[in-house]
Amino acid sequence: MLEIVAVSDEERGYLPKKIKKCDVLLCCGDLSPGYLDYLLNTLNPKISYMIYGNHDKKYFKNLFDVELSGYSKTYKGLIIIHEKIENLKRVLNIESNIYIAGFSGAFSYGKKPFHFTEKDVKNFKKILSRKKRLNLIKQLDILITHSPPGIENMFEKEISSYHKGSKIMALIYKKYFPKIWFYGHIHPRYTDQNLNFIIHYKNNISYLLNAVPYKYIKYDEKNKKVLEISGEEGKIKFKEIYFDF
Repeated sequence: MLEIVAVSDEERGYLPKKIKKCDVLLCCGDLSPGYLDYLLNTLNPKISYMIYGNHDKKYFKNLFDVELSGYSKTYKGLIIIHEKIENLKRVLNIESNIYIAGFSGAFSYGKKPFHFTEKDVKNFKKILSRKKRLNLIKQLDILITHSPPGIENMFEKEISSYHKGSKIMALIYKKYFPKIWFYGHIHPRYTDQNLNFIIHYKNNISYLLNAVPYKYIKYDEKNKKVLEISGEEGKIKFKEIYFDF
């Protein structure tokens, strides 16, 4: 069983007593290097990955300093996984392949990788397709993004244009159907809408989870099954969505 902590957007000076450590730490953007350093020292993860949010540009003097892969010099101890796919099998010393991918930024116009357009997501989709075609991946276990995917009827009320999701990301969801998709960008305290979802397709389920300020997951890597989910909001309420395609 793997313990996974995903964080995004809002910083906390504490974590619940039950979260004493984790195997994998994931950052979905808009958090300071100092806060992530605090989490690394507190949780002592075996591996940590991150993508950028739309407010992370302030941590770089110029865009030439922005890293798109490998260990970050700015966010020390974290690996940038923008438009990348990693297998956690070897680093976690487990028997099963665990594939994780990431994509940075808000779905809006601005400097990359802190913002993106549908054209940029198309490129990411091609990268995933190439990996699958070459049998380098079979299924995604985890996908982390800053913006949510633009799944139809996902939100019950109109959401601001700046926080809407990418339709091509929704196509990625449908094609690869990751066991868990973490996203940030939408702060729960600013809306009364449900931001956590159980996605159904045939006999399979996937969890689309808002990582603001954190989510804690227990994941059975052998059976590809989520065993437990908790967050700051206590018992999590889910909206259920059924894919029919």
